[in-house]
Amino acid sequence: MTFSLKVDATKFRSHLVSVMNGYASAGADLVPVVKGNSYGFGRSALAREASRLGCNRIAIGTVWELEQSLADFAGEILVLEPFNSVDESAVVQWRQHLEHHTDRVIVTVSDTDLASVRSAGAKNIYLEGKTSLSRFGMLHFDMQSLVNFNDLKVLGLSLHLPIAQSTTKVDATTEISSAFHGAALSKSMTEAWNWIVLYEELSTKFSLPKHISVSHLSEAQVHSFKKMMQRYNFDQDIEVRIGTKLWLGEPSALQAMGTILQIHEVLHRQTVGYQQIDSGNNQRLIIVSGGTAHGVAMAAPSNASSLRKKGVAIAEGISQAIGKVRSPFSFNGKNLDFVEPPHMQVSMLWSNDATISVGDTLACNVRNTTTNFDSVIGLD
Repeated sequence: MTFSLKVDATKFRSHLVSVMNGYASAGADLVPVVKGNSYGFGRSALAREASRLGCNRIAIGTVWELEQSLADFAGEILVLEPFNSVDESAVVQWRQHLEHHTDRVIVTVSDTDLASVRSAGAKNIYLEGKTSLSRFGMLHFDMQSLVNFNDLKVLGLSLHLPIAQSTTKVDATTEISSAFHGAALSKSMTEAWNWIVLYEELSTKFSLPKHISVSHLSEAQVHSFKKMMQRYNFDQDIEVRIGTKLWLGEPSALQAMGTILQIHEVLHRQTVGYQQIDSGNNQRLIIVSGGTAHGVAMAAPSNASSLRKKGVAIAEGISQAIGKVRSPFSFNGKNLDFVEPPHMQVSMLWSNDATISVGDTLACNVRNTTTNFDSVIGLD
């Protein structure tokens, strides 16, 4: 019951090189993000791709991903979730890995409890600034209080920006507006520049590396920041942590697929499935690999922020009310309807198309970040 991700390796890897070269041209290093389900590819596969690109650093999500990443990747590993002394289980993991790999592991620090960071065995750290994402991070005056780092090696400032790039009115100084040369200012760009200015002061005062590690910046935004730094004589370098744009930025190179395992001819008004659904006028029942364990028909919550999205939500609700729910599986470009909600490993679909046969594959439109594939084909 194999649910697969087929990858056009040539097209996929060409895109990776293009993204890396684009950021290099803008003046930034690229740090691939290899976390969670690694965008459907698996962390080991993407660690190999990062090595193939010649990267000497990757970013992962949590300390619980460290063991595998240390085995899969030979370079430095930045853990994005900050060290937190109240998470006792995580602290045990930190100590175990830092005891043997402290030179390769970079710890994100988002509060002033440096004593706990030291006691866990950390050596290399990033100081995380708080942004409007409002998840983790210190304010500027918190960082100002960290005057004694002792044996901790500060590598620079880390920023995690929101994805939304609102151009609504923001608090921007005359200097910032002038630096952007009249360009429309997004909230995240403004706060990133504010942090760059503040860290320039902090790094100069405490002789810290003038280095910024940041998420969710485009090549154009990096280019703008580098020009602004040059204008103000800021000697800072930038690294950009990239996940979705890097690994999923060439969707034509990727195709999720389920294999048709069984086809049953059904009688008029026959009942089938866990819920004993009436077949109605449907004549063929398709059993395809791919279910809830893989992430099929499982979607992350989203805000219906536009009229189109609201309309889609209403239409889907009406379809469900009359027992007609479109599945993400398609054949020859046409989506097939679910018989009932997907099972754990397979889905049951309706189709009267006589050309569909056992052994055929159905394309499946899934969200890679919430999908677990049994097999990734093409990157071996």
